[in-house]
Amino acid sequence: MANIGSAFLGDHARRIRHLSSSTHNSGSTGTPPSSPPPPGMIGRNSTSPLAQSFHDMDLDDGPSTSRSPSRPGTNNSNGSFGLSVDPRDLPPSAPRKPIDPQLALELRVRWLEALVLGLSGSTLKGKGKELGVGGGKGENLVRLAENVQGQLEAAVDGNEGLRKFMAQYDQHAHLLTSSFALSGVLQDEAPSYSDLSPEEIDAFLTEMEPDIRAADSDMREIDALVKKGVTSAGKLSDYETLQPRLDALLKANTADIELAASLEKRIATLMQKHAHSVDALSELFVAWDDAITGAEDSITQMEREKQERSRLGLE
Repeated sequence: MANIGSAFLGDHARRIRHLSSSTHNSGSTGTPPSSPPPPGMIGRNSTSPLAQSFHDMDLDDGPSTSRSPSRPGTNNSNGSFGLSVDPRDLPPSAPRKPIDPQLALELRVRWLEALVLGLSGSTLKGKGKELGVGGGKGENLVRLAENVQGQLEAAVDGNEGLRKFMAQYDQHAHLLTSSFALSGVLQDEAPSYSDLSPEEIDAFLTEMEPDIRAADSDMREIDALVKKGVTSAGKLSDYETLQPRLDALLKANTADIELAASLEKRIATLMQKHAHSVDALSELFVAWDDAITGAEDSITQMEREKQERSRLGLE
């Protein structure tokens, strides 16, 4: 009886009272019905067949798993009085709420993370706070992967060449990724097309026609370049015999560069002196112009005074 839940105490107390009264009435008609014993005393201190039958029966189990399948009022093989639980007397079980697949995946990843990395302080407290992009203790592997994916997408979107490269990355992944990273991922053998039907082969070739034509054009260009000797070494081996001449040319070029630098310096000095001379001549020309202008003004004034004196008869 220790397994009886609090929700069923009233129901089972009524059953005990009813069965106890019926038993006493059948034995002696003048004895009043007695109250049921406390739940803790049933099955421990009571030695009556009714208490023994309650002790032998598991009330938490359903009707299909009860220990005493006999009906009320019948005796079992061991002489105890058994009871059966009616499923209609049990309360209806609440339907389970469906779990979000994303939440289930996150809980599973956190469980694996706890098994691999151990429990952090925030996990033990049950708070589970994320600390942002900085990779804090409360941040799980899924959020870290999402942050890395977001940073990668932001970097790819800002570069046109990188965006094109990432768009074609899956087609050349076996060439761009190391072999140890692809162990168990790529197929060891090329896929066989022997099991395909003729219709499937025709559809496959029709779908691959643009790629086949592009590959044929590329192969023709490569063949033309090979015929032109682009892939061969050519006359690159002749550089060893031309190395002394190249050294002499480099030395002469160095001397010419030094001479040109000195000449540029001298020319700059001459140009500076010429500029100073031009400035001095300009200043002299301005001074001469001022002197000549002043002399002309003085002569003009003197001629006017002479004419005035002549008109007045002073001369």
